[in-house]
Amino acid sequence: MSVCVPYVDEAGNPHRHDVPLQDGQTPLFVLGGIALPLSQWRDIDRQYLNLKRNYFSTEMQATNEARPEHWEAKGSDLTQPRNRERARRQAFLHEVLNLVQRYDARLFGIVFLKNPTNPTPAVSIYTAAVQQIAQRFATYVIENAAHDHGIMIMDSRCQTPRGGDFQVGTSYLSYIFGHETGRSLTPLVEAPLFADSRLTAGLQIADNLCSIIYGTQYDYHLRGIPAGHDYSHLQQYWPRIRALEFHSRREYDGWIVHGIRTNDHR
Repeated sequence: MSVCVPYVDEAGNPHRHDVPLQDGQTPLFVLGGIALPLSQWRDIDRQYLNLKRNYFSTEMQATNEARPEHWEAKGSDLTQPRNRERARRQAFLHEVLNLVQRYDARLFGIVFLKNPTNPTPAVSIYTAAVQQIAQRFATYVIENAAHDHGIMIMDSRCQTPRGGDFQVGTSYLSYIFGHETGRSLTPLVEAPLFADSRLTAGLQIADNLCSIIYGTQYDYHLRGIPAGHDYSHLQQYWPRIRALEFHSRREYDGWIVHGIRTNDHR
């Protein structure tokens, strides 16, 4: 049996924000994932580690982490506007994209453009994001003859609302077993597994790519928001993101399923 693993991470947060933005607030939330073949996880892990060593050897040697694998090249740092002129960071992101392309990976992202005056509860946003990304993963597995099943692995350090992993997993299972659409997602097995991203290269890769989705969506939809940030330097990655994005080969309920979905609550 062949298993596909969608590694899932987040960028931004689902909590309310103001306009103008206050420190630490984000006007959008992204739950992003990358589907990789479990059978090749050893190769992917070592190749990603080598990329970190090639680009960030000094930072890795200076860390207090017990093993070099545990040092993370965080997507939020790599894509930050303050680092727009840091060519090394930009080149590293391109190499991460090259890596996942070699394994015919597919990219997914659920984007919520939040409403500052009538905010949707954070729990509702997070729950909806998990359900929507699960639907897309299931469609991908159904259409991919190389995979029989998929199991989601999520970062245990995600900013899950109301204390976390157990609540998210419970909500997911309620959806899988208790919702008409959820019951049809038969290629997905088990509740999401939660892992520490320091131990899982797949989650570190998901973090990097999710941050690119966050920045490009921010630049496209929210450019000029008062007290916002300029993510225009990430436009260079958008064609590559689109090339990795999953698109279904046939229609479901009259629609093509796209890996990236934008929910505009404004």
